Amino acid sequence: MNLQNITIREYLNQKGIQFRESGNELIAHCVFSSCDDDSTGNEAHLYFSAETGQYNCKKCGEKGNLITLAKHFGDSMQEIALNQQKPTKNIRRYPKFDAGLVETYHQALPASIRQYLNDRGITDAIIDTHKLGWGTFYRKWWITIPIKDAEGNYTFLKLRQDPEDATNHDKYKFYPAGSNAAIFGLDMLKGNENRIVICEGEFDCLLLIARGIPAITSTAGAGTFKKEWVEMVIGKYRKIYICYDNDKSGQEGAEKVAKMVENGGNETYIIALPQEVSEGGDLTNYFVDLNGTTEDLFSKYAKRFIDSLPEPRIKKFPKPERAVDFQEWREIISEHFPDLLFPAEVGLSIISQILITEITNPFSLVYVDVPSAGKTIAINFFSEIDGLTYASDKFTPASFVSNATNVKKEKLAEIDLLPRLKYKMFLLRDLSVLFSKRDDDLNECLGLLTRVLDGEGLNTDSGVHGQRQYVGEYLFMILAGSTPIPPRVWKMMGNLGSRLFFLNINSREKSEDELANQLTTLAYKEKEKICRIATKNFLYTLWHQYPNGVDWDKTKDEQKHKLIIARSAHLLAKLRGVINVWKEWGEDGKEFSYYPPTIENILPPIIRTA
Repeated sequence: MNLQNITIREYLNQKGIQFRESGNELIAHCVFSSCDDDSTGNEAHLYFSAETGQYNCKKCGEKGNLITLAKHFGDSMQEIALNQQKPTKNIRRYPKFDAGLVETYHQALPASIRQYLNDRGITDAIIDTHKLGWGTFYRKWWITIPIKDAEGNYTFLKLRQDPEDATNHDKYKFYPAGSNAAIFGLDMLKGNENRIVICEGEFDCLLLIARGIPAITSTAGAGTFKKEWVEMVIGKYRKIYICYDNDKSGQEGAEKVAKMVENGGNETYIIALPQEVSEGGDLTNYFVDLNGTTEDLFSKYAKRFIDSLPEPRIKKFPKPERAVDFQEWREIISEHFPDLLFPAEVGLSIISQILITEITNPFSLVYVDVPSAGKTIAINFFSEIDGLTYASDKFTPASFVSNATNVKKEKLAEIDLLPRLKYKMFLLRDLSVLFSKRDDDLNECLGLLTRVLDGEGLNTDSGVHGQRQYVGEYLFMILAGSTPIPPRVWKMMGNLGSRLFFLNINSREKSEDELANQLTTLAYKEKEKICRIATKNFLYTLWHQYPNGVDWDKTKDEQKHKLIIARSAHLLAKLRGVINVWKEWGEDGKEFSYYPPTIENILPPIIRTA
């Protein structure tokens, strides 16, 4: 007997699949894959012919008709017949979705599944509060997770596969079919103004909630976070932490969400789980398998989003106006400023360290000489080179990570200096202003500078803004100028283990004839510009020549050269030692006492000398 089938419109209504009509077509969200998880408004990709029932997804390419659609949902031919024969057996019907159904499935949750959830760190109290349940859909058994809207009404079920069913190849589905992606845990956004975690998956979300950590997740996985959700998530002073699974899709999804919420003015962090959770590992692996702590999660593994953005160390620059090699560059500098050739070569060697991929320690050099000796001119050779240098005429180490009281906390990241210096050379034309500070202020400034020059970021705390930090590799170079350094500053830097190096230019006094000839040659500003353009073209040429950086194979270094470096490091370590001397009055009059010098470990000097 041939059965006449119901229409595609009737079947969609029967299944609770929402659609809109356009001419002779019915348009709905794709029920076969996640094609419409990020669709907004009326956007949808699954098209049905109202007459024939044939369908075609314009995104994933899934095609078929009413019969194949029914098979996809586990329905028999009898269930799509127009005049259904009375069944000899009870035919499964999908019940109408409502709050009563949620409670029915919750009450049906087996003890074995409850134990499975407990083993994942989800407590009984959380299971009962969120009405996790158990039911059969699409001819498979599923763990049911009820999803609420902003008003607290149940809207659909997120179905998670039976952990014991190896035949179910779908990790999750929705019921009713065609339900839109939504935020799970919307109630967590109320009253939690300090912190919220966006994670990947309802089970991780419930695990965090069980630990007292407010969390939300998208019901459609790592790749979906809708623009309209951002306004619900951002708060006035809320810190947003994003923790997705330890795989490529998780990393990409976390960065996508971070960009969206960071634009809302929030302080945003990405939590990168330790590699011990293994590929694809999640928060459950971190807390349950590794016995990880909440403290480490938010301090050790959380990094400000602007740190996490993959900024290339070796930047790509436009082709230089004219290729310039090292010999030509030397000739140009020698022609216009012969006395500054050596300082300029040293400056060139400093910025070029960024190209050497093995170098991870910042290097800082200060040109030292009397006023008008050419320090600023040599520094200006390197100015105005986009992407490679950053210049400032007024600087304090406190600006690396700002805690300015007159700036809102969510705006501080915009003025922090440290992220702007990453993989650049910082030009400071006059560092003598810093060295002229009172001892207490100078000691604090040099301490901050010393810490930043370790190349590992900076962590600060203040009474106004609390903790602010940048963690990870923050490689940059410094080229600065200063008048002769007072003895008290040398002593203070020695006690701190300063990371600053100094080059005495020792400019010679020019003869009367040389001074007279300068009156008939190009103005020094014009000559400085010529040298600056040559320096820029040379560096861009160098970066084009080594687009992936320079790999330093230290095994090929000659032993005699290594010994020179080792001897220099020994000498440098001792020269940097400070002997603290003070006066005492003894029986025979005034005496001098001292502490033996503190000689730093040989490893840091040898690294910097190399």
